[in-house]
Amino acid sequence: MPSAKKRRAMEHEKHRKQLRLWGTVAGVVVLVAVVAALLSQNSGTSDATTTGETRPVTVQGEALAPQPTSGTDPAIGTPGPALRGQSFDGAPVTIDPGATGNPTAVWLVAHWCPHCNAEVPRVVSLDDQGRLPQGIDYYAISSGSDPTAPNYPPSAWLQGERWPFPALADDESGSAAKAYGLTSYPLLVLLDADGNVVFRQSGELGEDGITQVLQQLAG
Repeated sequence: MPSAKKRRAMEHEKHRKQLRLWGTVAGVVVLVAVVAALLSQNSGTSDATTTGETRPVTVQGEALAPQPTSGTDPAIGTPGPALRGQSFDGAPVTIDPGATGNPTAVWLVAHWCPHCNAEVPRVVSLDDQGRLPQGIDYYAISSGSDPTAPNYPPSAWLQGERWPFPALADDESGSAAKAYGLTSYPLLVLLDADGNVVFRQSGELGEDGITQVLQQLAG
């Protein structure tokens, strides 16, 4: 049987081992906490970079009637609402038909829409060729932003296509799209110098169709 002195030495050694064990456990807990914090920070950074894909939108004026699938468009001849919002980077964007004294052309597009992905490059190409009429205020409204859908984010999409005009980022509720009566993408809305709707059509128009309606708008 160990002596009292030896027992005390054994108990002391056992205590030291327990302290080392608890120190190791505590170190692991701290490491896990640090990793979790870093992951949380990275997640926050990712969220911050994608927040700009939707921006607050204020609508002033009556919303246009939803675009019908056929027949007479009830929006023709009615004033288009003013939209005040932001670009993807937070810069102010105002679409206020008639305010500048120029006609207005607005394309409503979605990053996941295959017809939008075909039509946007055509508008860019026409601008590169100098075939878009002067004296018209051109805009895009990026709506329907969906992180789970193809070609996300829309900011990178439009930047990659070299979209040359102001682009307003719609809010999560699609307020801008609703204000212009969107029922399908892409939607082109043309308004005269007084701010009244003179043309509204969804789908692809092609380069010739785009130039034709814009030349009519320019007068």
